[in-house]
Amino acid sequence: MRSIDPASVTADEVISLMAEVAELRRMIAKIPEDDIISRGSLGARLAVVEKDLQRVEAVVDTEKLLRGIPFSGRFQYTDAMVRHLGLIEAARAVIAVLPLPPDRELRLRQQARQRATRHSTRIEGNTLGSEEIGRAVIALDRTQTEMQQEVRNYWRALEWIEEQIETRRQPSEELIRELHSIILVHGLGRRRRRSDYRVEECPVLDSATRRIDYAPPKPAEVPDYMADLVAWWQGERAAMLLGPVRAGLLAHRFVSIHPFTDGNGRTARALATFELWRSGYEMRGFLSLEEHYTADLGAYYRHLQMGLPVDFYDGRHNPDHSQWLAFFLKTMGEAAETLRREAVSLYAPEHQPPAPWAALHRVQQQLLTRLLMRGQELGAEAMTFSPGDIADWFGISPNTSREWLERWRDQGFAVPLNPGAKRVRLYRLDGRWIDLLRQALSGAGFSASVNTSKSLEKNGASS
Repeated sequence: MRSIDPASVTADEVISLMAEVAELRRMIAKIPEDDIISRGSLGARLAVVEKDLQRVEAVVDTEKLLRGIPFSGRFQYTDAMVRHLGLIEAARAVIAVLPLPPDRELRLRQQARQRATRHSTRIEGNTLGSEEIGRAVIALDRTQTEMQQEVRNYWRALEWIEEQIETRRQPSEELIRELHSIILVHGLGRRRRRSDYRVEECPVLDSATRRIDYAPPKPAEVPDYMADLVAWWQGERAAMLLGPVRAGLLAHRFVSIHPFTDGNGRTARALATFELWRSGYEMRGFLSLEEHYTADLGAYYRHLQMGLPVDFYDGRHNPDHSQWLAFFLKTMGEAAETLRREAVSLYAPEHQPPAPWAALHRVQQQLLTRLLMRGQELGAEAMTFSPGDIADWFGISPNTSREWLERWRDQGFAVPLNPGAKRVRLYRLDGRWIDLLRQALSGAGFSASVNTSKSLEKNGASS
């Protein structure tokens, strides 16, 4: 029998007991039903440890005790983890310097964002296909269903992440709450500044059986756990880790805390994207992990759970994350290697000048991507935009939209579709950018009709 004094038990001893209970339960679950001896032996050990834990919980507020232990992101490297980190670094190095034709690079970025949006929302049950996502993002139909709104929000969140990287935004709770407010906004255009943490219990239920799959921390404790997570994220221990490791730990801890009523999974995946980009693993915007998760959702959820008990307070406070990290790094390593091979297949051996959009402002680059999607849907003649489109797409006011368009007009980036009109209702890109989008459309093998900049100019003159 163990000799544990509940009155003087330490936090480390409580964690050790919880971890042992979880491990014994996991071991027993793997033993065949007919192996009575093995199950009985482990069952006896489990009964002893559970009794010790019950004695402690009878006299000690274990939840309060655990709150005082800072998150450390425990894990152990394995040979497989190191191998996958090597694949990631190799792909990162090749993709960073590989010359690509500008139209193909633009297309790769657009396709990666579309896949990330489609698959991250699909994990949560969204069934929209690629074409439907394209229509939702460019808001061809202003009446948005819930699923259309979800993909529209996630696309906007990825654009917002680019903005934060550009301004060198540092980790903070405010950043997380702002990101979540974009992912959960309802309606076109403007959004709340930031989301509030949940104030009610929010168990995760199995969609089929309605059984509780996970019970996160109590609402009153969410602010403390989020402050603790951000302190780790900002601290020296996290800074010593490689970016992919840090991103994986951040995403898992966030979704374990489950700080919001809805949208925690999407926000966790978007946070991982933010951290990868912040750490220099953006891979020119070509990388998408989400599609690899949906390829085997069962494995994704199993590794998130890590075989731990349902209750956060029953061994999930600061567990060994090795199982999840092994899966996360394997997924990223395979995605990076696939991307490397694709990029090499598009390699242009002749000298390539800098991408023409490299000098453009981030928002102008994002506009090119949206117009490329509109061209895919309706053909190059449809790649026009209104002040209202700009306001809706980027979540700004009508006045700010008009200011942007005037600035772009002065810069020669955008011009009125009908220059002689008293009131400008539609704009198009300057011919140089239309040609780039035309090349991207034709190179992608899309069925949408492709027209030159001259045809757009002709339409503008007759409108």
